[in-house]
Amino acid sequence: FFGTGNISSVSSFELKSVYRFMAVFNPFLMGGMLLFKIALPFVLVVATFRTITTLENINKTAVLCLLLILADIKSMHFFFGIRTEGSWKDIGQSISIFGIANFII
Repeated sequence: FFGTGNISSVSSFELKSVYRFMAVFNPFLMGGMLLFKIALPFVLVVATFRTITTLENINKTAVLCLLLILADIKSMHFFFGIRTEGSWKDIGQSISIFGIANFII
């Protein structure tokens, strides 16, 4: 249940992990559970990072600047990785990876 799966295409998720918690088909509740499944790892990482910075008395402005610089580097890496030739699947996958990277920023 706790694997994120394919984030670039939510429709590719299998509902087997959701059927374990409910027996009756309810698309809105299942969609909410899938979104919770996707968001849970990100929330855990952010909470852990926040706890560490609070306990160690690290300057939050410096951490924010460092994270923004790393996010820009990651975004540029994915931008230069966009493919304009090859199969439509490869082209679409490279564009969706770039879009997701920018959405997370």
